[in-house]
Amino acid sequence: MASGQAFSTNLAPTATGNATKVFDVDAALTDTSISGAYVDEIWFQYSKRTINAIDAKTATTGTYSANSTEVVVTIAGGHNAQIGQDVVLDYTSYSSGAVPVDEIITVTGVTPTTFTGTTATSISGPITGNVNVYLPLDFCFYLASATSITSTTQFSPLFVVSIPATYENLTYSLSASGVLPLINHPVVQAGSAATTTAPKMRGLMMRKGQSLYVAASGASALTNGFYVNVQAGYY
Repeated sequence: MASGQAFSTNLAPTATGNATKVFDVDAALTDTSISGAYVDEIWFQYSKRTINAIDAKTATTGTYSANSTEVVVTIAGGHNAQIGQDVVLDYTSYSSGAVPVDEIITVTGVTPTTFTGTTATSISGPITGNVNVYLPLDFCFYLASATSITSTTQFSPLFVVSIPATYENLTYSLSASGVLPLINHPVVQAGSAATTTAPKMRGLMMRKGQSLYVAASGASALTNGFYVNVQAGYY
């Protein structure tokens, strides 16, 4: 579900129906045998198999300027790419010479409307033109503590997940990626390791009656969606 607005504006959904429940700890308050839950893994699984870009959203049109091994991409309406993320570029036109080869670049610099990266091959330029960009996909998780959601103020934003739209992220683990917060669990979990990225050291403690929701950034729903999988145990 789309949140109804870009997260650069506000993390809250614009309507209660603009977030999807993915997990609850007896939200109906009918199970007397549990008091809470420990969520130790959440992962996204894309609903299609792709070999290049995750096409959950239509590619964003931009312009580029490439010279030597550097390419600068301009998105007039702004972008959400961060330094260190991979972005898929589909070059559609060029001013001279040979058209650059479609590629995945790693972002090395950003401004509100541009991002810079290194091209795979040296370009004798400068070359300019148009490019289709598969930007990262942003999702926000919310905690709700009510049996019935009647207002967006009942959603408490927990964290934002930014998934680069590249093929290796068809499955994306929030534990392995260090997105879930570190947690002091009172019981040592089997297979735990003393590292800050060990999945069993990250998670969410939720009390009975609470629910976990998620929404995608933007006003339009994803063209192709994700399955959101939750691994948890009740206590």
